[in-house]
Amino acid sequence: MTPPSPRPTPRTPQGAQGTRGTRRRRSLHAMLLTLVLVPVVGLSTVGGVAIDDRLTRAQDAETALSQVRAAIALDAVRSAVAQEVLPVLGEAALSQPRALATFGITPNQAARLEHRSGPALDRTASTTATDTAVAAALALPTTEAQARATALALRAARTTTASDVDTGFPLYETLVSTLDDEVDQHLHDARALGLEGDVATALLTLQRVSRAAALAGDEISLYLATTARTGTVERTDFVRVWGAYQQAAADVRETGDDPALVRAWDTATGSDAARAVDALLTTLAVTGTSPTMTDVMTLVSASATRSADLQAVLTRVVDVVVTEAQEQSTDATRQYHQLLLLCGSVTAVTLAGTLLVRRAIAGPLRHLAEQSRAVAAGELVDVVEAGPAEVRVVAQGLAAAVDSLRRVRAQAAAIAAGDLDCEVVRTPVPGPLGEFVHASVTQVLAAFHEREQLEADLAHRAAHDALTELPNRAQTLVLTERALYRAARSHGRVGLLFVDLDHFKAVNDSFGHAAGDELLRTVAQRMHETVRGGDVVCRLGGDEFVVLVEGVEDEKGLVDLGERLIRAISAPVALKGLPQAQHVRVGASIGVAVGVAGALDATLLLRDADAAAYRAKNAGRGVVEVFDDELRIEISARAELEKALRNGLETGELVLHYQPVLDLATGRTKSVEALVRWQRPGHGLVPPDAFIPVAEASSLVCDLGRWALAEATRQLVRWDAEGGHRAGLDVAVNISGRHLAQAHLLDDVADALSSSGIHPNRLTIEITETVLVDEPQALEHLRSLREIGVRVAIDDFGTGYTSIGQLSRLPVDVLKIDRSFVSSPEAGHGDLVRLLISAAHSFSLGVVAEGVEEDDQLSALLAASCDAAQGFLFARPVPPSELPDAECAVRSPSGTTRG
Repeated sequence: MTPPSPRPTPRTPQGAQGTRGTRRRRSLHAMLLTLVLVPVVGLSTVGGVAIDDRLTRAQDAETALSQVRAAIALDAVRSAVAQEVLPVLGEAALSQPRALATFGITPNQAARLEHRSGPALDRTASTTATDTAVAAALALPTTEAQARATALALRAARTTTASDVDTGFPLYETLVSTLDDEVDQHLHDARALGLEGDVATALLTLQRVSRAAALAGDEISLYLATTARTGTVERTDFVRVWGAYQQAAADVRETGDDPALVRAWDTATGSDAARAVDALLTTLAVTGTSPTMTDVMTLVSASATRSADLQAVLTRVVDVVVTEAQEQSTDATRQYHQLLLLCGSVTAVTLAGTLLVRRAIAGPLRHLAEQSRAVAAGELVDVVEAGPAEVRVVAQGLAAAVDSLRRVRAQAAAIAAGDLDCEVVRTPVPGPLGEFVHASVTQVLAAFHEREQLEADLAHRAAHDALTELPNRAQTLVLTERALYRAARSHGRVGLLFVDLDHFKAVNDSFGHAAGDELLRTVAQRMHETVRGGDVVCRLGGDEFVVLVEGVEDEKGLVDLGERLIRAISAPVALKGLPQAQHVRVGASIGVAVGVAGALDATLLLRDADAAAYRAKNAGRGVVEVFDDELRIEISARAELEKALRNGLETGELVLHYQPVLDLATGRTKSVEALVRWQRPGHGLVPPDAFIPVAEASSLVCDLGRWALAEATRQLVRWDAEGGHRAGLDVAVNISGRHLAQAHLLDDVADALSSSGIHPNRLTIEITETVLVDEPQALEHLRSLREIGVRVAIDDFGTGYTSIGQLSRLPVDVLKIDRSFVSSPEAGHGDLVRLLISAAHSFSLGVVAEGVEEDDQLSALLAASCDAAQGFLFARPVPPSELPDAECAVRSPSGTTRG
């Protein structure tokens, strides 16, 4: 574009022209001065911030040094106090009768040991070391108050310990704990200053080493307190601190920034004294065995050496911290002076350059500045090139920038309008800047599309099941809640169908999880094809589905829909990988619940549908059940019964009755089965079938099993003490599948055996046959029980899914044949009983027949060589005090009387 021609300048008087020129020069001078002052002020501000930062870093380093010195001074006091209490506990181990009983020595022997170990139990050196450390701490202003408080507390502890170690040791222990907290606080304050680099690493290392050294002293004192049977200390206190020291020592070794520290730590903890101390402490922590008096003396004498070695490592870390902090302080101070010089130099050079620039480009620069202000104000004006070459170059650059800005503005407008594919957006601006802008625009567009897609994918995944693409449990509750709100506004009703597949686990077990997943996808597709267009099919997880129905007119429509779903689901399914002629088939049990008017709780509606589905399964599967008032009352009653049962377990209302198990070879009772009974106040003796299912439906059954194990083993101990025909009996305790699946079952059994002291082979754990199928962890836990000597029996054998061929692989010792086979008059059941007995004997398993009530049944069992039997023919379950001396004369098939 051709620049406009200059306008003629009107002639004015010389005086007026000079005045106007002076005004123009002053205005330009002010503009240039302002242009320079802005970066100078900014530079000064940045420099001031940087200078202040360097000063702060130097001060923080000095403050950190002060905190570290305070921490080390208090750590020395803590270490000395921890060492001072060791001779006190050693003397307690020699002088107190309860401690002598621990070591099994007489007072005369203790006196000789005390005389021989006098140097190890001498408190003079440790007391002097403590006083010296306190005096050193008093010399530091940071620790003067803590040191004075420590001195007063130490005096009280010494005075009290002189008269009673049980009272004095807690004072020592509290004092050491308080000093530990003070040390940790000082180190925490040092780290909280935000120091970086090697200083921060060294502070962290110091805190780890200090923590490990403190725990090393604590575990020794607690060990001696436990050995001396100090009344305030339990072995668990020592084990807790011992484990904390092991973890703290491992943390020190994991410090990879200073291999020399790790070597120093390994040297300190690998000395003969440290190994001797660790060996003694590990023995008590792991095995719980009592040490010898020589061990105690070795511990007292070796602990001081180990403490000194650990303190040496701590001192080394302190030296590193001090060195690094001092270096950081020196470096920050040097940078402070450099920044001062740099800022002053830059300011001077900037001001000098401003004067030169003002002289050279006053007029053209002023004109260019006006155009620049216009551009900065958003006016993309045409830039006129005038003035020196340098100013022209600037003008050319400004003109090119204006052109680029026009193109960028057009692209931004197109993007803002959503026209992402227009020619303006696709065409890059010329030049390197244009390429960069175009690349940025392209990335923005790609990121925009990618973000939209990612947000959509994440939202879908969060709300849908990955296998079937149906809404998941969380989304089900959201959809149900929204439907309930819509129904409340329109005075309509919402229905939920809870669909629980039948026999799905058998498909998983027989054909694998891949086949199960394919079956679930097929079921989901069939359900989606069966429901109405507005209904929503959801998957809660596993083999449980939900159908959400809005606009419900009556329950009959929901029941009809449930029956159609059952028919669709029950149709045969051809799975990939199976022979073409082979199909699998599953069923469904469906529970229906309808939201009442005004009800907005989606969780409650889902619970009601679940309860109805549970009733459908109990009704024989493959049916539709509707949640009604009767079921609501039943659920409320079950909840009330569970609450009462839990309270009864806590208040001692539960009792065990025992039914004898007769050895058919001798005719005498060889063991008993423990059966839980509930003596409920106001209800009398509640039969087990009235409360065991309630316990099975919750975790309460685990508490019930734990109690039964403990009570049954204690009863054996009581019978053994009484003597007579009950002494030496074995006991069988029934364990639920839920309890067997828990890892703490092994601990429950071990605790019961340990607290009672009975031999493990006197305890038999009875499980039902279905547990082996329903609980994957059952077999592993049963193997663990048999490894410790506990016997395992399968109760009600023959009613589940276990085949005879599996007996050789099952970790069991006894089969208990279900009473339905024993009492059945059918000839086929008699043959089955004989087959089971023969198969069990082939696998070296014992056999117990349940429910024997008639002589003919007993004769048949004898003829089949059954090992043992129980039933009303011999005795009913009775309280422990009424257990009879059950004995019978049994006749062998040849006519010979046994027993």
